Formats: sequence, structure tokens, C-alpha cells
Amino acid sequence: MKKSIFLLYWIIFLACLCNTQSVFSANRVENIKLTGSINVSTNAEFEPFEYKDGNKFVGIDMDIAREIAKKLGVDININDVSFSALPLEINKGECDFVIAAMSYSEEKAQNMDFSDPYFEADQVVIVLEGSDIKSGEDLHNKKIGVHLGTTGDIYCTDNLKDCEINRYNNGSEAILDLSNGRIDAVVIDSDPAVKLVQKNSETKILDGYLFKEEYRIAVPKGDKEFLEFINVSLKELKKDGIIDQIINKYKNISAQSDDVGLCGQIYNNLIYKERYKEIFQGLKVTFEITIVALFIGISIGVFISMIKILKSRNLFMKVMNFIADVYIAIFRGTPIVVQMFIIYYLILGSTGLSKVIVAMVAFGINSGAYVSEIIRAGISSVDKGQFEAGRSLGLTEMTTMNKIIFPQAFKNIIPTLCNEFVSLVKETSVAGFIGIVDLSRAGDIIRSQTYEPFVPLMTTAVIYFAIVCLISYLMAVLERSFGKSDIR
Repeated sequence: MKKSIFLLYWIIFLACLCNTQSVFSANRVENIKLTGSINVSTNAEFEPFEYKDGNKFVGIDMDIAREIAKKLGVDININDVSFSALPLEINKGECDFVIAAMSYSEEKAQNMDFSDPYFEADQVVIVLEGSDIKSGEDLHNKKIGVHLGTTGDIYCTDNLKDCEINRYNNGSEAILDLSNGRIDAVVIDSDPAVKLVQKNSETKILDGYLFKEEYRIAVPKGDKEFLEFINVSLKELKKDGIIDQIINKYKNISAQSDDVGLCGQIYNNLIYKERYKEIFQGLKVTFEITIVALFIGISIGVFISMIKILKSRNLFMKVMNFIADVYIAIFRGTPIVVQMFIIYYLILGSTGLSKVIVAMVAFGINSGAYVSEIIRAGISSVDKGQFEAGRSLGLTEMTTMNKIIFPQAFKNIIPTLCNEFVSLVKETSVAGFIGIVDLSRAGDIIRSQTYEPFVPLMTTAVIYFAIVCLISYLMAVLERSFGKSDIR
């Protein structure tokens, strides 16, 4: 499934590349100074390079980005997205540069330019204590975990073809599967590996390294002036010893490794540094997206269902009916993640709309395809004689639908509409792919900070379950009220 989504992502990316006009200024540095802020994209799930401490983005890369912003004399806006979406951020001009422990490759260099290296890293192997894997040569015919889209992923795919490669959104997920015996080893950068092993006493890092790589900053393709500014800034930061200071600062921070039990985990994941606020903020965003998307979905659904159900079949209505069929087929036949990428990066990429608004639109349009069929089925369930009776009284088609047919149909579709509402609430959990911190993403962020999956996952699951129960209860009350009105 992940492989197919990743392939679809690259298809979208190539479409962006082919259709995008230049969105980059000839003098980006001056424009940044004029606007007073610089936009930076990252994937804040890679301690010690980029991660969240409370509501603040911290880590080696984040501090380097702030030093670059300081040289420009501007504020910094940090955008957290999935690692695989970072090339899209660059290509569509959503950011001025990407810094995310990213290494150079010829394939990547076709779509973005890279700065001089600012950090040399080792790729290492993590295994369980007592594992029969003693070195990188023992990885053949094993199950290996990697961080999706990273150099470790590329290396293992190209060089360990006899292995089963399991791709994860972050290193902590891979370590969890390693601890549970689902995989045999994890290939990851050495510095995040140290943090991961500190949190899990069952694991260890093998001596030596698998291969070396260099981290670089990615900038828009062809923006030579800005690339030169980045390179000069990195050179000055190295000469002044600032980069070494930043690296030593985060390398000397040890991850907490005590076995604290359930109460300790609740404290670490929810109370410490007021991490519960992240959950509440994510819950708020989830509600906002769901409610607005449902309103959009119902509006579209009613409109589409009317087009498909009305008897008039002039040329205009035939064209509209064809468009409605195509719309329903596309949005019911493609994954919501791909739809969201297309709407965010292709259709609405240059509008400047916030990610939350784009998500509302994407989920609303997706929901509309399902709601339209739900409403159409409800209308079809009403006896045809009702429509004929309305027409015999001299009512127009639209008036008959509004006054007679639709009120009866609505009562019939309440349970199915409730199911769609419930599905919509849960589907919003993929909004994190474009960097929205909804309820699910908030739990992932906390989990990436504490390396303790139980409390964040269970908290998120309980909240989703409570929301679904509330929706089901309200719909049951509404359904009973319709039943009482029928008795009267």
C-alpha cells in the first residue's frame, strides 16, 4: 500500500514539474527581506535534527535554519510535512528551502538544487540484543525496517534485493516493530539511532557503519543566487564554530530511558510540557475540517443528486449528468490521500490558501461524491406516486422535490448519512500528510518526542471513539424524533 502511494506521489510530482511555471523570484534574498520572513519546510520526526519540543520546533537543522534567518534579519516560518512531500513543497514554491537531514542524490538533483554539505552522517544498523546479525553483511534475507524515502530506504532497496524492506513514517515506528519481533533490523542515521536505542534497552547499534552520507539544504531548482547565499551562510557558520556548537548541544541531550510504567507514561505524554494542549489543538482542527467538509459534502451531494434524479433530459441536463457521473467515479475511485495531494499541490497550489482550508475543500469534495449517491438512493426509495401526486397538483419538479420527496428521503438516509459522517471524521486523520496538525498528527508528534506509543495512540483512539459515539447518539435522537412525527 505504501509503495503504491509513494508511486502515485511521484506521478503527481512529475505532473507538477511539467505544468508549473517559474514561481521563484530572480532575487529571492531581497524578496525575503522585504516580506520579513522566510519559509522553511521540514519533517519534524527525526531527533536530534528536527523534532518538536512542546509547540516549538527544535533540533540541529532547526537551529541552523534560524541562524540563516538571522543572517537575513527576518523571522522564520517552519512548516512540518511528511518526508515524501518535501520535494513537492520545493517544486510548488511553498517554501524557500528544505532542511530535513536530506542527502544528495543525482535523482533528487534533477528536481532541486543542493547546498554544500553541513553534516556528515553514518548509516547504522539497529538490532535486538542477542540477534544473530553481527554486521551489515548479515542483513541478507532479513526483514529490514527503514524510514520511508530516506537514504537508508534507497540503499536497502538497491543493494539488499533479497531482503524484505518495511518502510515506516519515522524511526520510532520501526523500532517498535523491531522490539515486537516483526522485523530483524533497522537501518537509520547514527544520531537518531542513538536516541532510539537510549529509549529501548532491548536494542543496540552494531559496531561500524553501513555507509556514509552528507546532509545538505535543498533549494528551488535553478535559483543560483539563493543557493550561493545558503552556501556562504553555511561556510560562515562553520568558520565561526556555530554549527559545531549546535551539533554538540543536541548530541549531549540524552533521551529518557527509565521504565516509568503507565502513570509515568501518562505524565510524559500528556502532562509534561503540557503536551495535552497538542491533543486539544489537534482535536479542534479535526472538528473544523470535519464540520466544514460535511457542509460542503452535503451541499455538493444535494446538487449532484438533483441533477441525476430530475426527469428533464434536455442537452444541458445530459451534459450535467455526464459531468456528475465522471465526478462520482473519480472521487469514489481514487484514494483521499492522492486527491488531497492533487488539490493542494496542483489545483490550489498557487492560491495561497491555508492548508486547513485546502483540507476542508478536499474532504468536502470527496464526501460530496458519496453523499450524492446516498441522497439519490434515499430519493429513489420514496414511492414514485408521491412525485406524480405533486406534479398533478401543478407543482414544478423542483418544488415537488423540495416539499414532498426530499423530506421523506431524508428520514430514510439518516443512518447512512451518519455512517458517512463517522467515516469523514476518521478520514481526516490523513491530513497530516500535508503538514496539518490534526488529532491523529498530534498523537504522532507526541509519540515521536517520547518514543512511548501506548499513551498517545490510546488517547487518540479513545477520543475518536468518543466522537463517533456522540455522532451516533445524536443521529439516533434525530431518527427517533422523525419516528414520533410520523406517529402523530
